Amino acid sequence: MSRTSASVLRDGIILNNRYRIVKQIGQGGFGRAYLAEDTHRYRELCVLKEFAPQVESDRDLRKAEDLFEREAGILYKLRHKQIPQFEALLRTRVDGRRSLFLVQEYIEGESYWELLKRKGKLTEAEVVNMIWELLPVLDYIHAAELIHRDISPDNLICRELDGKTALIDFGCVKIAANAVSQARGNSVTLIGKQGYSPHEQIRHGQAFPCSDLYSLAATAIVLLTGKQVDELYDSHEGRWDWESEVKVSSSLRKVLNKMLADKPSDRYASAEEVRQALAKENNSIINSFISRICTLIVAPGNRDSSDSSNFNSQTHSKISHLSTKARNISRQITRIPSKSDFKKVKPWQWGMITAGVLLVPGLISFAVIRNRISPPIAFKRDAAVSLSKTEQNLQQQIYQRVESLNLDAGAFYDRVDSVFHDRYPELKGIQLTEQPEHQNYRQIWYEIATSLLNQQETRD
Repeated sequence: MSRTSASVLRDGIILNNRYRIVKQIGQGGFGRAYLAEDTHRYRELCVLKEFAPQVESDRDLRKAEDLFEREAGILYKLRHKQIPQFEALLRTRVDGRRSLFLVQEYIEGESYWELLKRKGKLTEAEVVNMIWELLPVLDYIHAAELIHRDISPDNLICRELDGKTALIDFGCVKIAANAVSQARGNSVTLIGKQGYSPHEQIRHGQAFPCSDLYSLAATAIVLLTGKQVDELYDSHEGRWDWESEVKVSSSLRKVLNKMLADKPSDRYASAEEVRQALAKENNSIINSFISRICTLIVAPGNRDSSDSSNFNSQTHSKISHLSTKARNISRQITRIPSKSDFKKVKPWQWGMITAGVLLVPGLISFAVIRNRISPPIAFKRDAAVSLSKTEQNLQQQIYQRVESLNLDAGAFYDRVDSVFHDRYPELKGIQLTEQPEHQNYRQIWYEIATSLLNQQETRD
């Protein structure tokens, strides 16, 4: 007789004198998923995933449960802000029947599938942002020798708290149940979704880091085109046919097509390789952007001293205006913009926005840090290249830590400025440049920023 769940849990029922069922939120081949309140933690919401595999005997059920517990134990060790925390295994009885549930953090927000249905296809900037946010998550789980196996629009959540993309629904339940089925010579349930998962996973049950990257790319083109995967993949020819459905930059098209390669060996081997490819492919945009700024800075032809002074003042005003725009883009990049936001963006600004999403954090961070310290003085042509690699790396680290702690960058830099100027009031109103005479002061500024970040991390 099948050991699957006999009935849906009633809303309001309390399991183990702790978890109050709010409602059913999903159902799969091995059980149901429920939204619940943890009455021991001030009614904090959580998700209960029932494990009820289709096995015929108590012995097989115990074996499946042991395998599931082992898989869940691996996931329990994961600690990442964009992955729901696996909190506990719950063994209990429901209507006299032994039941097993996985308890995990509830991520409040809208799935990308829901987002697609509500507002229509996403823009290139939104999709690039989603990919960029997920690459460190995939790098983290792959380093732990885990493969997600089921990346798709309904397993990606735009988190309501901060707009960041969260990855949910690992395939541990199916892995455990399939192991029991294989041992008994029974059929194996598909792990992953048809169309989103590559051939090696669907046909042979094999999964590699590049398999997750394939699924991420398939998700991206669905979000870009607003079409189902079966409308984008030509099964007769065995190839993707999506480029005619949407116009994207050549750099993104090149990266996505490599992620979607049929043979695993033809894809990027890791999430880090994808990140590097995105950055490399967009270097031309970044260099063009920097070149235009430098062109503004260097006066054409000969100018007298009075013209030069006026020119420097006007030039810095323009650059400060661009820096402010870039900063505002970077601060807002963790949320999905509304349609009204995008209507305000002019066509020529899209290149800047894409660059802002993919720009090397060190370049952004120094522009922000230098611009926050004091009122303007004239920029020099070699300002962005005269710093040592060590100092550029330090700027990048500070910027990344500010982002990882979800701090408001402007408020944080204001705080650093305040502490710095308390120590050196004579420097208030004087900009710290890249010149050697300001090196010691720059190092002190970095030390203050690092100290404040350390304090913030200790509190968190």
